[in-house]
Amino acid sequence: MLLFPSALFAATAAAPAPTAGLGASIAGFAPLVFIFLIFYFLVIRPQQKKLREHNKLLDSIKKGDKVIASGGLLGTVTKVDASNGHLHIEVATGVEVRVLKSSVSEVLNRDGTGVVSSCQAVPLLLCGLRQLEYRGYDSCGIAVLDRDIQVRRSCGKVATLSELVSSEGGALRGNVGIAHTRWATHGVPKVENAHPICVGKVAVVHNGVVENYPSIRERLEGSGSRFSTDTDTEVIPHLVESLLQAGLSPRHAVRKALEEIEGNFAVIFMLAGYNSLLATCRMLPIVVGQGPYANLVSSDEYVLSKYAQRICYLKDNHIAEISLNDVKIYNESDEALNYETILIRTPNTNTDKAPYDHFMLKEIHEQPGVIRNTINQFISCESVEFACDANLFKSLTHLTIVGSGSSYMAGLIAKYWLESIANIRVLLSIASEFRYHRMQISENDVFLFISQSGETADTLAALRHAKRQNGTVISLTNVPRNSMENISDIALKISQDRKCVVAQSTYKQLFEALQCMAQHASEALVTSIEPVADLILHYNRVIIMGRGTCYGVALEAALKIRELSYIHTIGIASGELKHGSIALVDESLPVVAIAPYNETFTKNLVSIQEVSARKGMVVAFTDGKGARKLKHLCKAIVELPETNAFSLPIVYTIAAQLLAYRIAVKKGLDADQPRNLAKSVTVE
Repeated sequence: MLLFPSALFAATAAAPAPTAGLGASIAGFAPLVFIFLIFYFLVIRPQQKKLREHNKLLDSIKKGDKVIASGGLLGTVTKVDASNGHLHIEVATGVEVRVLKSSVSEVLNRDGTGVVSSCQAVPLLLCGLRQLEYRGYDSCGIAVLDRDIQVRRSCGKVATLSELVSSEGGALRGNVGIAHTRWATHGVPKVENAHPICVGKVAVVHNGVVENYPSIRERLEGSGSRFSTDTDTEVIPHLVESLLQAGLSPRHAVRKALEEIEGNFAVIFMLAGYNSLLATCRMLPIVVGQGPYANLVSSDEYVLSKYAQRICYLKDNHIAEISLNDVKIYNESDEALNYETILIRTPNTNTDKAPYDHFMLKEIHEQPGVIRNTINQFISCESVEFACDANLFKSLTHLTIVGSGSSYMAGLIAKYWLESIANIRVLLSIASEFRYHRMQISENDVFLFISQSGETADTLAALRHAKRQNGTVISLTNVPRNSMENISDIALKISQDRKCVVAQSTYKQLFEALQCMAQHASEALVTSIEPVADLILHYNRVIIMGRGTCYGVALEAALKIRELSYIHTIGIASGELKHGSIALVDESLPVVAIAPYNETFTKNLVSIQEVSARKGMVVAFTDGKGARKLKHLCKAIVELPETNAFSLPIVYTIAAQLLAYRIAVKKGLDADQPRNLAKSVTVE
């Protein structure tokens, strides 16, 4: 959701009074001639010069240039057809459109050269949506404020929306705009349910859930309001529209409407005839950015980093009023506040997936470098430094780890490490279930909340629950300035070993093991996974089993295969196979055993033999020693490098990620955007 400034210029001139006679007649034309000359030099000549410069720029366009064409179409030039004046532009991966060269209004990324048109909202809004595509969505839309509110929405990819906006009759112009990618909660994915949702003079984009929307909708319909979507979101613009009609100002109408809404939300409002955006939130992030050419607001700091110089995170129930040249923020008492802003720089992150076919494959291959950088952040020579109070860990008797999805699996692996190395009793909880345990929490209870983004809704809700009861909360994330970090008592990247319970020799071994992790991860990337992918591809159900830290790997592997390839896959502890799940085993069921040659190998071997005895097909992930023991029992073996206790779950998880990726690709599925999924979950 972005807002852009515009500039206006006006001039007036006073003409002399006419004189009598022929001279008067001639003199009567003098003011017209004078006005024409003024018009020529002030308007026509500069436009001619600008047109010549623009034509010169168009003639210089070459393959690889990023351009903006009419309608706000943003893309990279793949071909220049000089014979008929056309350009071929790639607007998304594998999606090309042909446009007239003369339709290009801007040429970007040319070291400051080029003719920049008036700052239109559409190109930057579309660019922002593309940056968020990786998070997953089922529909998207855009709205700009011209004389009134103009809305375009579509199902599917942002590329579809871009084509719609650039088509004849679809072009949008305006300096004020909002945009959104939707992940359906209320109402199926269809154009009518896509955001922005417009009612009368009010358009909104919304994250979160209006929990009491049925009662609000029933009341509004009883008062004559007519609804056109199946969403909970639509009650918001209806409420504001009714309050505007009652005579309230835009900001006060928004304030009054939100008092009636139950649930967590982040909402941006755009109103016809009101050249400002209004933004507000409750328990979900809203970031306001200010830049030299644009004032912006978004749910994600990452999107703002290209355009804003300073940002601030909006606090719950505050309202930001973002105008063309200013940002004002008001608290719940409608008092103007002075927010402290943060200077940001464009992140040093390569958002191009090249040379990989998918972003997922790129992220898999980036892991060794990420591991190395993370470890080096805390390890210097032969010492470990942490940004936290060591006394907290010295007195710690137990720790509760809370997470969702892959973060929960990471917590499960951390549980084995902490209990065996640091002698700390660790409890584990799924974030969405945490509040329903009804446990009594005190200041002596310490919680570790894990979330990649720091914005996961159910993890945030669990964190707030622990905080309200005076528990000590620690967050583990890899995104700066997120909601979890802002709420936590301590923000850190890695848990601390309690030196008091670890012998010096053992501590040195652990230290050396940590330093090997990146190398072992790199070795996992060259593992031959194709034969196993070809094998599992033809089945519609799979069991993955493991022991110790490999139980967490089994759960994560099953999750990744489920979400990428849509094969029904379950992860279990190997010892639990005989307690029910073995009833599923027959020749039609592949069983993947995560079985490195370590202290759990002999127990895993028993479970593998149980599967083999029932004609189940076994695939083993193991190392060289394990492969020699298992070759007569397994249909296929993925041989991985020998590791240590720290590297082991990392190495085997990377192999499982590659397996899930290759199965999805072989099935012709989009590994970057699995169906029904959103990478950043904003609802509980």
